[in-house]
Amino acid sequence: MMETNFRKLSGHIGELKRSCRTRDFVMSQIGGGVGPAAVSASLAGMGGAAISIATLDTTETADYVEFVLDGKPLRGWFWKFPFSNGDEVEVVAEPSETGPWSALGVRRESDGLVAVYPHCFEGRWSHYFSTFRVWAAIMGFTFIVILIFDLIQAVNRGNFSWSGQASAYAGYFGYMLPGLLGVSVFFTWLAGRKTEGFARFAEVVFRGFGWNNPSKLNLRAISKRKRKPGDGRDYGLRYFRY
Repeated sequence: MMETNFRKLSGHIGELKRSCRTRDFVMSQIGGGVGPAAVSASLAGMGGAAISIATLDTTETADYVEFVLDGKPLRGWFWKFPFSNGDEVEVVAEPSETGPWSALGVRRESDGLVAVYPHCFEGRWSHYFSTFRVWAAIMGFTFIVILIFDLIQAVNRGNFSWSGQASAYAGYFGYMLPGLLGVSVFFTWLAGRKTEGFARFAEVVFRGFGWNNPSKLNLRAISKRKRKPGDGRDYGLRYFRY
């Protein structure tokens, strides 16, 4: 799907229809190389076999919405759609010559609240960095456990000495730690590329809104800093602020 197909619209929401449905967005993205608009249409029962759904159950709830923006019909999937009729919003959408446009991101101008297609909350740089932090934490914990286990073993054998332990730890830090770091990088690439499509799509939406540095944007991190009194429990997780 070409980025030039996307348009930014502005206006007031009208004739809003919202329903909470259960769908498998993750396996839809992994199983097929189709664009989000095709995903939305297929998952909404609009026909097409473009998406390959694997047997792994990763289903989740999301809002499927239909609305009119100043006379133009739109529809789309959102993790959470916190808007109502009459709200003045900006919408990044894909045009359609035969039916409603596919809404991919919505931002309310009055308070900056943002709704996006599920899992499309961060750009690629942020996506891989977040994935690396998870694997680095796992490998770091593993490394510490190994150090503690080696210390306990040395004490139990009765041959513990500070010099001997320092020598052993020097080997761990010199060889094992870089190895675990390499494993973290590998698993970051392996896991990150499976869902990179969400990050690529998020960048398209961010560019559609005209935001800077879309690759480095993370709506969860930004929303955490912009939380206001009264924001719901899903704020920062399923809908955001920018």
